[in-house]
Amino acid sequence: MAGVRGGGGLLNIHVYVLLHREDDPLKNTAVKMVRMGLATLVDARRLRARPVVLNPYSQEYLGPWLRDTVLQQGILVVDASWRRLSPSRFTGIRGLHVKLPPLLPGNPVNYGKPCILSSIEAVAASLYITGFHEEYSRLLGLYKWMKTFHELNKELLDAYSKSKTPGELESAISEFWPASPPC
Repeated sequence: MAGVRGGGGLLNIHVYVLLHREDDPLKNTAVKMVRMGLATLVDARRLRARPVVLNPYSQEYLGPWLRDTVLQQGILVVDASWRRLSPSRFTGIRGLHVKLPPLLPGNPVNYGKPCILSSIEAVAASLYITGFHEEYSRLLGLYKWMKTFHELNKELLDAYSKSKTPGELESAISEFWPASPPC
């Protein structure tokens, strides 16, 4: 399988970015992943793969059981402003739509606000949960605050990545978020 050439060598997972260009391109984490060769900009209508689509409006969670799908089809992140994001942004995107289990952002804009992750945080979390720790570590190096993201979520990511079924994942979520999941 062909990978995406990255700054640290071959990245075995295809990361696709559907970019809506609503944020400052100099601060945009998806643009930086593309610029560093760790992701590819795509037009959803022309994408042949059926990737795992990170969709915060999905009813299904991403879990380790999707590892083979991620390996074979890749991950697609929709990069848009959280203020403008709506379910309609995901209409017509082919693939398996899943949401991430609750995590805390480490980025300076949304620090500590549950579930409001940047594109790089969402992709990194997806890689960790599905067992691609080397690729996750490469993304941690792109921003200083990604180490903060890691520290905030290490215990969560470990628990989520050990879940063998959606039921186990939901139990792990309930353990960390007893009142109710924030997203």
